[in-house]
Amino acid sequence: MHHLFSFRRLILVFFLLALEYALSPLFSAPPGRVDLLYLLILDYGLFLSWERVPYFALVIGLLRDFVGGGLFGIETIALSASAVLLSFGIQKFERESPPVQLGLCLLFVALSDTLSHGLAAHFETAKSLSWTFIGNIFWTTIYTTALAPSFFWFSSRLLRRTPTRKQYELFS
Repeated sequence: MHHLFSFRRLILVFFLLALEYALSPLFSAPPGRVDLLYLLILDYGLFLSWERVPYFALVIGLLRDFVGGGLFGIETIALSASAVLLSFGIQKFERESPPVQLGLCLLFVALSDTLSHGLAAHFETAKSLSWTFIGNIFWTTIYTTALAPSFFWFSSRLLRRTPTRKQYELFS
């Protein structure tokens, strides 16, 4: 059994968190952005443990709520709910297939971003659901899904992933 966070994964989480909140506003265009933490949650679920991905998403959501400037709990709820559905999807499909990985990425990012924006529009008085939000969700989903194969390749090299099951465990 593995831990929820290894040292390398913990460093990667804080690096991506800093990159997303410190440098992302400098380089992002108004319609959408690339969400690297969504990709990290997908990477964890697809390649490490689909059973524990809701817990991992809960921790990432809490970190995003602490660092972000919005109402506390929105990211935690959105990521946790989306991760529960992601874990069901991962166990039903062949997760080694790149088209399935991209499809799950597309659905996860769209659902997470929709929940996050919808909860923010519902609970925060200054925000409302508009065409700008819908366009932002759409372009964030497209940009993040387009970057997914490169991110998965990079994280497999950085984290030195090994299969969770050994050859002798496959047939028992």
